[in-house]
Amino acid sequence: MRFSPKNPSHAQTETIHLEETKDRPFNGFRIAKSELALNVVLDVRSQVQNYEMHRVRSRKRQPTAQASFEQQIEALVCDLAHREILQPGRWLAISLSNQVLGCRNRYRPQVLGKTLKTVIENLASPELEFVEIIKGCRNLFHPELSRQTTIRAGRRLREKIEHSKLTLGDFRLGKAQEIIILKDTKEDYWDAGRWLQYEDTPQTVAYREELQKINDWIEEADIEYIPIYETSTHVDTADLRLRRYFNNNCFEKGGRLFGGFWQHMNRQARKGIVIDGYDTVTLDYGQMIARAIYGLAGAPYDFPDAYRIPGLEDYRDGVKKVFSAMLYAEEPLMRMPQGCRDLFPMRFSYAEVADKVKDFHHRVSTYLHTGVGHCLTYQESNIILTVLTRLNQRGITALPIHDAVIVAEPFQDQATEIMLEVFKNITGIDGIVSIE
Repeated sequence: MRFSPKNPSHAQTETIHLEETKDRPFNGFRIAKSELALNVVLDVRSQVQNYEMHRVRSRKRQPTAQASFEQQIEALVCDLAHREILQPGRWLAISLSNQVLGCRNRYRPQVLGKTLKTVIENLASPELEFVEIIKGCRNLFHPELSRQTTIRAGRRLREKIEHSKLTLGDFRLGKAQEIIILKDTKEDYWDAGRWLQYEDTPQTVAYREELQKINDWIEEADIEYIPIYETSTHVDTADLRLRRYFNNNCFEKGGRLFGGFWQHMNRQARKGIVIDGYDTVTLDYGQMIARAIYGLAGAPYDFPDAYRIPGLEDYRDGVKKVFSAMLYAEEPLMRMPQGCRDLFPMRFSYAEVADKVKDFHHRVSTYLHTGVGHCLTYQESNIILTVLTRLNQRGITALPIHDAVIVAEPFQDQATEIMLEVFKNITGIDGIVSIE
């Protein structure tokens, strides 16, 4: 058992992973979590209103406009402060185009309205200096020279952050953020899949309610991070909100959970996660997709390892990638999947490897090259969500990582038991669970 430090700011401001060096997009869903942060927001808002009344406005806003203004101030102050604490001096990217700000969809925060530009300009005024801004430009003849507007905490906001001793733990993401994401079919490997608008159905409402319960449970849990080695970077342990992503314009394909500070960490880094004052373990399903396809086919799974096949015993990692690619592909592949060529000697062609995989897995060969992998991922996500719900019912906090969960060490056996039960109930095949 290991107890975390009493000073929460320490646990909330140390990390193992590095944030990308490019400007982060403005997150309009960030709001104040603590009274300290809220007081800073209220002070800034009051000063902006006083500035407006004396310089730019002759009358008060209508109630609806005032509510929007207050939300915009809170989002800007909180996200700028969050960025400054996480990486001092770094910028946030934001589009101030009226066309962009006037666009509404279920994924965009309400604060991205046409009045946001004016609010930012007032915050950046010489009289207030709460924001620094570098305005973007559009070059029609040389698009590569175009740049988006960027903002960062100004001098007086930085002073307030320091004076109030704000930490990352003083902020959180509001519940208005959409957590059920529908993505389009990818056009190619490099295509991330655009986010699609959709009308809610009983199915999507049920998905959202289920995930919101899990998010509420995680946000109320005692989760901290203790650095396992010296580092000058940060982690935001208030970043706990999970989102569920569905693929191929279908709510029964994909469905994996993303989000949460722990999902960005490597295996070694995650050892610093502390739940309820205890060290944690990561419990990982073994050969999950391989076992699931045998369950779908109703075929016996009577070998110890789906990826150690005759003639390719020394190339397990490559076999795993090829087998997975064959399950996700909707037509036969003509060459090695992305990232696989270096996992095999040059003497092995893709056709040879694919034939060996197909021969070894002949019981499920009719499912290869049918795109069934997306359906298996959906099943995998349902397994993890069921596991999380069952653990919650027993009062056990768990953090998901695709086909694995992080739990406090004292609950390792209970969690393993639940994971095996759920896997067998959903797939009809015995699963295996090991410590990552």
